Amino acid sequence: MIRPSQLKLIERAREAVASDPAEFAEILRRCGGVDTVEALTAQGFARLMDHFTVIRFQCRQRPILSASTRKLIETSAQQLGLSPHVYSADLRGYGGVADLRDLGGRGLIDLLSRWEQRGLDMAAFVSARRTITPGKVRLIQVARKRNAMEDRRYYSMLQGYGGVVSANDLDGRGFDLCMAFLEAEGFEREPLAVAKPGFGRRPGFASPEQVELIRALWREWSGSEAEAELNAWLERYHRASTLRFLTAAGAGKVITALKAMKDRVGAARPRRGGFRRRTPHHHAG
Repeated sequence: MIRPSQLKLIERAREAVASDPAEFAEILRRCGGVDTVEALTAQGFARLMDHFTVIRFQCRQRPILSASTRKLIETSAQQLGLSPHVYSADLRGYGGVADLRDLGGRGLIDLLSRWEQRGLDMAAFVSARRTITPGKVRLIQVARKRNAMEDRRYYSMLQGYGGVVSANDLDGRGFDLCMAFLEAEGFEREPLAVAKPGFGRRPGFASPEQVELIRALWREWSGSEAEAELNAWLERYHRASTLRFLTAAGAGKVITALKAMKDRVGAARPRRGGFRRRTPHHHAG
């Protein structure tokens, strides 16, 4: 259920960038998947606020840069031995802001360029931020193609909302904002997923906790909410046509396999260039 503080934030954004009632109602249905703000889910609220962000609503409750990236910036300043005065001066002079919560993607790039001159290991910083999966990189490229987005606008999006020059280096926050931007430009994004069915606790079968973990791991690896793809993989490699028929022992093997697939992708992820999705391989439990 949406909180009062979130309702107030939505109202601020609506007044700033979507004051027309009909326009707001359309945005609410398209991004939030509901007809009233009170009916928003947590995911719907996040998508709605991301849309407002890419149409120029900014607030410190929803910064462009993720909390983990802001923490990494602070850690990097300490590693460089920057005094509070120098750090503040760099933030203002190169990032264009006085508060780290106001820093955008382009400001981050300019700040890091300066810090690279001071000795920052840029490759290590980029690698530490990077969390995007191959499936999500592919989704961005599909959206870019469908929008017929010119290179200049595409790279402006990556820099402004991701603080990167390649989609392969995005973190989760950057991916969400880039997808919000692509949707605002016309890409028809997959609707918010309805609650997946639960199967309760059944002797010998996967527990509710195992089922939800498998769904989460699959989503993180593939970048897709489509359960049909997961079921096809389960049937091919684990002899279970759906999660409903997965045994408790089988669920343990599936979880181990999905974690290994995620780890393998992370270890093999290149610093530049695109990804090629590989067919999932079976892993013994």
